[in-house]
Amino acid sequence: MTWSGWEDLGGVITDGPTVASWGANRLDCFAKGQDNHMWHRWWDGGAWRGWEDLGGIIDDPPAAVSWGPNRIDCFARGMDNALWHKWWDGSAWRGWESLGGVITSGPGAASWAANRLDVFAKGQDNHMWHKWWNGSQWSGWEDLGGVIDGTPAAVSWGPDRIDCFARGMDNSMWHKWWWLVPTVTVHFKVLTTPTVPINTMVDSMRDVYASAGINVRVGSTETLNLPALNDVDVGACLMGQTTAEQNTLFANRNNVGMNDVAVYFVRSTVPPFNGCAAHPAGRPSAVVAQGATRWTLGHEVGHVLGLAHVNNNDRLMTGNGTANITNPPPDLVATEVATMVASPLTVDV
Repeated sequence: MTWSGWEDLGGVITDGPTVASWGANRLDCFAKGQDNHMWHRWWDGGAWRGWEDLGGIIDDPPAAVSWGPNRIDCFARGMDNALWHKWWDGSAWRGWESLGGVITSGPGAASWAANRLDVFAKGQDNHMWHKWWNGSQWSGWEDLGGVIDGTPAAVSWGPDRIDCFARGMDNSMWHKWWWLVPTVTVHFKVLTTPTVPINTMVDSMRDVYASAGINVRVGSTETLNLPALNDVDVGACLMGQTTAEQNTLFANRNNVGMNDVAVYFVRSTVPPFNGCAAHPAGRPSAVVAQGATRWTLGHEVGHVLGLAHVNNNDRLMTGNGTANITNPPPDLVATEVATMVASPLTVDV
C-alpha cells in the first residue's frame, strides 16, 4: 500500500474543498468559486465529471455530508451570515434554503443515522452553535459553548455518536463529543420547599444514575398553591393503589410529557414517609416530603422506573430509609440498571 501522486482536478476555487461520499467508489467534492457560487465535481466510479455550478452566494468553505445512498446535503454561510442548505435527493439538486441564524464561520456537518443531520458553526459570541434535522423538522439553534476561532469540524464514527473539533483562541485544538444517552426527564411541582435544596437532590440523583449510564434531565419547575394537598394522604403507599388526594395532586401535569416523571414536593405525607411513588396509571409521579434526604428523589424515581425495595443500606433502593444509607453514593446493581433502562420512561436523548 502506498500514497498516489497528486493529480490536478482543475477549476479555480477560492475556498474549500469539502468532500462527501454516498456509496462505494463515489466521491463528491464542493468548493467556493471566484463567483462565490458553490461548485461541484464528482468521481462516478470510473471517471471524474466536469465542474458543475450549484449556485448560491456563499462565504467560507461549504460543508457536505451524506446520510444514506444517493443523498448529499451541503451547507454554507451566506453573505447574510445565515446558514444555507442545498441537497441532492437522488434525482436532482434542490434549491437553496435558509436555515437562519447568525454565524461567523463556515459550517461543519455530520450524520449519525439515516435522515439525521447535525450542523455546527461559530456564532457571534465565538461559541459553537448547533442545529439539527431529526427526520421531520429542523431544530432551533443550540449553544454548545466554547471559545472557538475558525470553522469547526464534525464527524460521526458510528450510530448515536458525533465528535466535533475546533481551534481555540489559544490556538490549541479542542474536542467536544456527543452520544445518545438513556435519559429520565423529571419535572418538579413545589407545594413546600424541601429542607435539602432541590438542586442538591438532583445532583445526588445524577451521581447515582450516572453510574448506571442514565442521564437525569430537569424539564421544568412549577410552584403549586394547593394547601389542601400539602399534607397528602398516600394510604399504604403501594404501587397500583392511590388515594383520591394523590389522584387530584397528580392531575397537575403542566409541561409534563407522557414519558416524563412529575415529582411533587409537599410538607408531609399521611402516614409519614420521606416520599411515595405510588401513582395512577398513565401519570408517572412521586411525592417527596419536606424533611426528605438528599437520596430520596433518586430513590422514589427509581420506584417509578420499576425498582423495588431491598434490605441493604449500601443500595439506593434500601427499604430501611435513605437516611440510613451507609456508603454514599449508594449503589445500583446490574439487574436494577437493566430494569431502569428498559422502562418506557427512560428515553434515548
